[in-house]
Amino acid sequence: MPETGARLRDVTVGSLFSGAGLCDLGLEWAGMKHRFFCEVDPFCRSILRRHWPGIPIYEDVRELRGADLPPVDVLCGGFPCQDVSLAAAGKRKGITGKRSGLWHEYARLIEEIRPGYVIIENVPGLLTAGVEAVLQDLASVGYDAEWEVLPAAAVGAPHRRERVFLVAYPHCDGRDPEHGVLSSLGRDMGEGDQSWRVAPWLGVRIDRARRASIREAYGGCVLRRVDDGSPARLDGPAGVRPLPRELVPVWVRRLKALGNAITPQQAYAVAACIMRAEGLPVPERPDR
Repeated sequence: MPETGARLRDVTVGSLFSGAGLCDLGLEWAGMKHRFFCEVDPFCRSILRRHWPGIPIYEDVRELRGADLPPVDVLCGGFPCQDVSLAAAGKRKGITGKRSGLWHEYARLIEEIRPGYVIIENVPGLLTAGVEAVLQDLASVGYDAEWEVLPAAAVGAPHRRERVFLVAYPHCDGRDPEHGVLSSLGRDMGEGDQSWRVAPWLGVRIDRARRASIREAYGGCVLRRVDDGSPARLDGPAGVRPLPRELVPVWVRRLKALGNAITPQQAYAVAACIMRAEGLPVPERPDR
């Protein structure tokens, strides 16, 4: 990353476990520029190619080698959450599980690439099922870390969708220990995540603290996602006509991609903290 007061340049990003790119959209809003993506799902790769044409997209994080990748200032990604999620119904294997265990590939690439910053996103269940190992792995390759749980409701969404964001950076880089990178996070929140507040959405005011409130306030079709990305666990509102058969496979893939994603506004808030920590300007968040 550029030193404070240095000539401004692009802050470059490498994205792992990119999904449909919603986290990456938030980083782009904050002024960061992508150099590569890595995503195993073909449907998600098609979305990334459409919105970031010409940017390399790798398919398997296990086959990536830092020496073969362009240098980046920021390495970001939300490794699979299935083995740490509270929705795992007692089968929480932590980061030793087959899917969440891909964290170890992430840690390997951090050591090989040595970015100025690392953004790690996951479900809050990580804090009770693996965060110690994540922090130990970061420390072993010379990185300190700080973290916050940021709900989507805190940046204006009509739902909670809490996510933990860890921001890591090289140890002993002269950072002021009294003012962490994420100390400016509150600047990018709206009303804040307070259960007694209500959120406006499509002209409807919704109580953020109660899942049922949106169905009570809005009579149209509403689908509520669960955190594990399983299309079979979608809510199907009564009285809604099913999709034509030929559209079902597309919508299943689309809903799975959205269910596994975060809101771009969450990623923007975290990326904005990094930009400010480097003394760089932060573009205003698009109103969309």
